[in-house]
Amino acid sequence: MNGVVLARRLAVAAAVAVLMVIVASAWLRHSLAGLACAAWPSCYGVVDPPQAIPGAFVARLVHRFAASAALILVALVPFLALRARSGFGAERALAWLALAIALGLAALGIATPGARVPAVALGNLVGGFALFATLVVLAARLSDLRAPRGGALAVAALVFLFVQVITGGMIGAQYALTSCPATFGCPAADLASLARSGAIDPLRPIEIVAGRVQPPDGAAALVVLHRLLAIVALLVTFAVAWSVRGQRWLAAAIVMASLGAALSGAAAALAQPSLAATLAHNAFA
Repeated sequence: MNGVVLARRLAVAAAVAVLMVIVASAWLRHSLAGLACAAWPSCYGVVDPPQAIPGAFVARLVHRFAASAALILVALVPFLALRARSGFGAERALAWLALAIALGLAALGIATPGARVPAVALGNLVGGFALFATLVVLAARLSDLRAPRGGALAVAALVFLFVQVITGGMIGAQYALTSCPATFGCPAADLASLARSGAIDPLRPIEIVAGRVQPPDGAAALVVLHRLLAIVALLVTFAVAWSVRGQRWLAAAIVMASLGAALSGAAAALAQPSLAATLAHNAFA
């Protein structure tokens, strides 16, 4: 097996492991926050919940083993498969970038338990998405598939989607889900004052009152902003799918992932609390 084939297989295997980490991390984060609790919404955002979370032990095992496997697989690409191979400078750079992100996430994981600022949860979320994206791009560049058109549009769409991921991560990190009713109406939202509210400040410590996290002022506007950006995200990703329509499988995958994220997000908003819909939303994103 030559180095290029080995590197591609390692990148694909690492991407699968990272996806497992993302889903397991979302399950743990939302379960421990009380998204699946029986006394909703009074039990949501309770610090140090008294009852054990069913399945948390299994989820932690999956998260730790998948994270360890991903780090090892990512490290093997630059150190084993793509060592100073002429003509693959961009791919080696991507492999080193993936390793740097993986090491950063490992270091951030040390500070995650008990963290009281949204930046920690946001760093884990965005870092996981960035690592997954980097590995997929690396695997695609190492494949023998014809490069699709619309590269600049795809990059712009990816940047926009990361902005959308950040708004969603801020909602979860600040327990802002209950700031809007279980419908798409959010009468308390004031987008004009969002920047002054502190709801978009990742370094603002969360407020805890009587053992429960209180959503910040402006949380409703943050939820509305996330939903509005979701509409734009659909349009942008559909445009990318149209630009690569010559590769039907790729265009179909983009459309299915976009629709899956939008529909599962809508289901999560309509059926609070819905852990399954929230996890599906995270996975499709």
